[in-house]
Amino acid sequence: MITHKKLDILYLDGIAGLLAGLTLFSFQSWFYETYSLPLHVLQFITAANILYGICALLLAFKRTRSLLAIKVLAIANCFWVIVCIFFIFEYINSASWIGISLLIFESIFVGYLAYFECINSASLIYGPTYKQRVKNTYF
Repeated sequence: MITHKKLDILYLDGIAGLLAGLTLFSFQSWFYETYSLPLHVLQFITAANILYGICALLLAFKRTRSLLAIKVLAIANCFWVIVCIFFIFEYINSASWIGISLLIFESIFVGYLAYFECINSASLIYGPTYKQRVKNTYF
C-alpha cells in the first residue's frame, strides 16, 4: 500500500509570511533603498508578516483545528490584501517600480491564499498528522 503525505496549505502560508518578514527584517536598509517605501511602512509590513507567519504556523502544526480559526486566518489575508492595495495607491508616485511590484505580488499571493483557505476551510480542519480511525470491513 502506498501512502502519500498531504501537504497542508497552512504550512505554506505560515512559512511564506515568516520568511517574508524575516527577510525584510534582515535586509531592511537594502529594501528601504531599493523599494523607496517609507521606513515605517517597511517596518509595519515586516512586523505584520512575522506575526502572521507565527500565528499561521502555530495553527498549521495543530492536529485538529477550529473552523473559526481557519476563517479568521482567511479574513486576515483578505484584510492584508486591502492594506497592500492601500499602500500601492498611497505610494504609487514615490515608491520605485520594484517596491510597487512587491506590493502587487504580495496582494495577489495573499489573495489567492485567502480564497483557497476560504473554499477549503472544511478540509483544513484536520492536519496532515491527524489519523482518523477507519472501520475496516472484510468481505
